[in-house]
Amino acid sequence: MVNILVTLREEQYGDILDEESFAKLCELGKVVSETNLPRDQEEPFLDALKRHQAEVVLTCWGSPRLTLKVYRANPQLKYMCHAAGTVRPYLDRECIEAGLRVTNWGTVIARSVAEAALMMILSCLRRTTLLQMELHVRKGWHPRGRLEAEGLFHQRVGLVGLGAIAQELVKLLAPFDCEVGAYSPHCPDEVFEQLGVKRVKTLTELFRTSRVISVHASNVPANHHIINAEVLACLKDGGVLVNTARGAVINTEDLIVELKKKRLWAALDVFEEEPLPKDSPLRGLENCQLIPHMAGPTADRRVDMGKLAVENIGCYVRGEELLYPVTAEKYDLIT
Repeated sequence: MVNILVTLREEQYGDILDEESFAKLCELGKVVSETNLPRDQEEPFLDALKRHQAEVVLTCWGSPRLTLKVYRANPQLKYMCHAAGTVRPYLDRECIEAGLRVTNWGTVIARSVAEAALMMILSCLRRTTLLQMELHVRKGWHPRGRLEAEGLFHQRVGLVGLGAIAQELVKLLAPFDCEVGAYSPHCPDEVFEQLGVKRVKTLTELFRTSRVISVHASNVPANHHIINAEVLACLKDGGVLVNTARGAVINTEDLIVELKKKRLWAALDVFEEEPLPKDSPLRGLENCQLIPHMAGPTADRRVDMGKLAVENIGCYVRGEELLYPVTAEKYDLIT
C-alpha cells in the first residue's frame, strides 16, 4: 500500500480537497495529514516524511519547501503531487534532477483565469473603475466630461502568448465575434488554425492593430519588459491592456507614464512587486483597475485542483502516465 502524506493547510480541506476527493484519495493508499508544518523549517517536514514513510506527498499553497536535503533524507519518497501551479517556492530543482517525479495543476485552472481576463476586458471597455470612483468616492453621478464607453462586440483583440489560458480566452470571446490575433513565436501553426486566430509576427504590429491587448506570456528572461514604451505607444488612444500573466512582462514605469496621460485603459492582476506597494503610482488611477493577484480559480472552482491531484495520484498508484509532469526544463519556465 502506498503511503500518502497530505500537507494541505486545515482551511484547504473542503475547499481544494472536498469530501468526495478525500474519500477517493483514501482508496488509493494510506493517507495521513500534517496541516501545520512550518514553511520555513526543513526538519519538521523531513521528520514527517520519514515518520510516515511517505512515498507520495500532496502539496499546495502554504506547504513547506521540499529541499534537496529533505528529499535525500527520504529515499522512499517518489512523487510530489502539487495541487497548485508554480512549484518553485515548494521544491528545489535538484530534486527533479535526482529522480523525483513532480506534477502540478497543468491547465485545469486555465478557464478560470481566462474568465477573469474577459471580466477585466469588459470592465476596461465599460470604464467601470472610473464609474466606481465617481459614485463611491466622489459621491457623484456621471463623471466630469463625456464618457465614451465601448463594447466588446466586433473588436480586434490581440493576445500576447497563445498558451492554455489564452486558448480558453479565445473560446470565451467567440460570442462577441471579435477578430483575434496573437503574437506567440513558439506556438505551432496548427494551434492558430484550430482556434481561428491570426498569427501576428511582431509585438508592435499586434499593439498597432488591436483595440484590446490581453497578456498571457510567461515570466522568462526573454519576456522581461517586452511590453515597454515603444510597444505601448503603438496602442491607439482608448486602447485596453489587460495582464493576468506576470507583472515583469510589462515595464511598469512605462505603463504608468501612458496611463497618466489618460490615453489608455488597463486592468492588472499581477505586478512586478507583490504585494503592490502602498505608494505605487498605479493606485488611484481612474483608468486602471487593480486586482490583488486573484485571477486564478475562484473558491467554487478550487475543487478542480483537488480532483486533478487525486486523479494524478491514482495514475501513479496504477503505474499509468502522469498528467502535467514537471520536468527540470519545465521547472525553469514555470513562474
